[in-house]
Amino acid sequence: MARPPNVRAAAPEPERASEVTIARCRVEVEGRGKARIRRLLVPLLRRCYRLAEVGEGFQWARDGRMRFGHGSRVGRYAYVGSGFEAHGIVVIGDLCLVSAGCKVIGADHVFERVGTPTRLGVPRMPRPITVFGLDCWIGRDAKIMEGVRVGRGAVVGSGALVTRDVPPYTVVGGVPARVLRDRFDADDIARHERAVAAGAGR
Repeated sequence: MARPPNVRAAAPEPERASEVTIARCRVEVEGRGKARIRRLLVPLLRRCYRLAEVGEGFQWARDGRMRFGHGSRVGRYAYVGSGFEAHGIVVIGDLCLVSAGCKVIGADHVFERVGTPTRLGVPRMPRPITVFGLDCWIGRDAKIMEGVRVGRGAVVGSGALVTRDVPPYTVVGGVPARVLRDRFDADDIARHERAVAAGAGR
């Protein structure tokens, strides 16, 4: 059987922080000198990694060891650590922290076709898009299955294996990952959203 064409879906826009929060990042995250250098480097980074979007203030590992699926989008003041790897499209929200060694894995071999060895089991569908919401923190060496959505404000523990969507503002960990606790109570979520998220009102 011939390999199917590599069809890629368009990536949705990253979840956005409020302009007030972004203005705060401009002051607290980097000074004017760093901002100027970053403005020069970001277009090169976008071309090198074939990204559809690289947001203002994006920070990356100094060694440049990152791999993104072509057409991925990275939001404003996000950070991606050394050794990040994703072969499919990833959308990373504003203010998201992706620690070193994080991998987005799976969905690249089919093993349930009778008469087809796994080595030749190429999916017929396009790879699913993986989404990290606004203000997420993905711990060191976490593994995320392709197509998972990590909800806004969620925290994924170091070394976790995330096989399903992570609800917003939860803390997950383990293999496979499970919810360990909530990051905030309902009142604090509402306050945090008003302070940080775009369109959440005042």
